[in-house]
Amino acid sequence: MIGQIDRTPLHEQDFYNEMMARLDTTRLVVHDPSALKAGWSKVNITPAKNMSMAGYIPRDHFDSVHDSLYARILVIENTGFRCAMVNVDLLIFPPVLRDRIRERVDQQTFLYLSATHTHNGVGGWDPSIGGRLITGSYSDDYVEDVAARISEAIMNTATQTASMQYWQAEAVDLVENRVNVDSGKVDGKLRGVKLVRADSSSALLFTFSAHATSIQSDVMELSADYPGRTIEMLETNTDFAMFMSGMVGSHRFKYAPESSYEFVDNAARRLSSRIDSAKYDRLISAPSIRSAHVPIEFGPAQLRIDRNWKVNNWAFRMLFNKLKGELTYLEFGNIVFIGTPCDFSGEIFVVDSLERYASARGKRLIITSFNGDYDGYVTYDKHYEVSGKEEINALNWVGPHYGEYFSTMIKELVSK
Repeated sequence: MIGQIDRTPLHEQDFYNEMMARLDTTRLVVHDPSALKAGWSKVNITPAKNMSMAGYIPRDHFDSVHDSLYARILVIENTGFRCAMVNVDLLIFPPVLRDRIRERVDQQTFLYLSATHTHNGVGGWDPSIGGRLITGSYSDDYVEDVAARISEAIMNTATQTASMQYWQAEAVDLVENRVNVDSGKVDGKLRGVKLVRADSSSALLFTFSAHATSIQSDVMELSADYPGRTIEMLETNTDFAMFMSGMVGSHRFKYAPESSYEFVDNAARRLSSRIDSAKYDRLISAPSIRSAHVPIEFGPAQLRIDRNWKVNNWAFRMLFNKLKGELTYLEFGNIVFIGTPCDFSGEIFVVDSLERYASARGKRLIITSFNGDYDGYVTYDKHYEVSGKEEINALNWVGPHYGEYFSTMIKELVSK
């Protein structure tokens, strides 16, 4: 069950070379410009019965509901393309939930998925052995019910002619690098898009890289954490708001003396204030749209248990199934969304200058985490040999070099 960590250089790995060959031949699907349309809806996914909680240590039940959990759906389309951007108030976007939605939704609808990553959400959505240990007893009834209601909302969301704007706001003073507090690099920007429809109704999608771990682990209440509270505040001025986890693999809020919901309120107040003063790009109303689901090649799993030792791949697969995932690419004009199947680290984004790389090609880049598969943490590679942090060890399921690997794949897609 136990083996040595494989430190073979990335460029000598078969999976890397196979993936580079795949990216060389990958063609983004191009959808010709026509008038943009948008619509939005939300679905309450708070369970009707008591279930386990997912996040922190395993918790077999919740005591109460502090604030309801939702799935939020943003549908964007033109005459030749339709996509649904879906976020759930859960720890991740569960693969089984993704699969059930895909079975129900028109296959022509492009899915772009994420999660708020709340650590006080409901569990019970992972049927694997390891998933049951971490998220609690599996409830197929809950997954079926949520999948059916999200799918119905996707198919029935009405759209109207709309225009879109990219925006960003600075909040670097609110976050820190939890892997290396003293000198680790931090991405501290709020990023997103605003949609304004012909009837003057509006929607705001925002991303941020701080972990949704604002509530203490002994609080046995369901909550969407700071994303949910920020949405409430934003919706006093806009008709619909929606959060997608940004590059949370190494980021958290800076320490503050408040605890749990007091901290949540203060964090949401600060974030909504920054968003209110965001800088906006020009409006786009009939952009060219490009999209792709790009499967990722993985090497054997390397769930680390010590500096030089790992759980062997066959044992990992018995616990969690095979490593698999994709990069989800969605581009509106010069606005590029890339979804990742992991806790992707904002430190990689900064050190490898991914924003500058995209900007040099005239693009605005927004990277999100938890796109429907989960492969652990992908963090900046230099920490692998020197850090004893949980993110670099128990939560890294892929082994060394994957920061460079993901960075390279993202650059390849952005450059197309």
